[in-house]
Amino acid sequence: GFDEEGVRRRDDWSLHPSHPRRPVGLARTMSGCVLRQLGVEADWVAFSKEWTKDTQSLALLTLGFFLFFYAWNQMACAIFRANGFKNKKVVLELGSCSSSLVHCTVVSILTYYELCSQGWGLFSSSDSFDLTGANTPTGMATMVFCISYMLADLVYLHRFSPGDVQYIIHHWATVVYMALCISIGRGHLSTMLCIFLGEVTGPINNGKVITNLLVTESRDARGVAGGLNYAFSCGLWAGFLVIRVAYAPWGVCWLIGRAYLG
Repeated sequence: GFDEEGVRRRDDWSLHPSHPRRPVGLARTMSGCVLRQLGVEADWVAFSKEWTKDTQSLALLTLGFFLFFYAWNQMACAIFRANGFKNKKVVLELGSCSSSLVHCTVVSILTYYELCSQGWGLFSSSDSFDLTGANTPTGMATMVFCISYMLADLVYLHRFSPGDVQYIIHHWATVVYMALCISIGRGHLSTMLCIFLGEVTGPINNGKVITNLLVTESRDARGVAGGLNYAFSCGLWAGFLVIRVAYAPWGVCWLIGRAYLG
């Protein structure tokens, strides 16, 4: 599903900041900074290569991530029930938001790392940034991580919230698009770009929803949760204005359109 030689060149470049072709600029010099500071960059690259090497590995990785998100959802629901939350719908929503919070936080870091390591910048990208280039193992592993979350959340949506048609359509469309990218071995960077700009405000959004539910359902947490909810609301408004309104039309629509339509 990917160009092995192209992948090797990209991985070598991403792991060596002194490489002469490495782009400059704030966004790009920060490439992989979080993973590197945590000391897990090399582990993530090695893990991705091992678990995206063939179809069987990809299937097992998808299943593993799916079970992780499903188990996390169930654990979160159990914790909220144990702390006195009786409303089933509220507990289910809190569990769903908890899973979403984990997903959007991790996937924002992984997609940012992948984009920057391939030469992307907020306002200018290097010549090596090729939206039509071959998938990298780290890019494929990131897509599998996202697909697994979407499938786990679809189980919840179809079972407990079938009326959320927009979410259901969004999730299935996302799963199909990423699965096609994996199948043809190309297109992962367009996916990374859409996921990063779509999910980077996710932690704030989930924080807003969770604190709003805590305000309405828990007297003990009402004071602290109310203040946090106000902060999350302001942050979400600012994030949407900057990312969705100001940046995304150029940073996503124009960039991807130019790459694929010429």
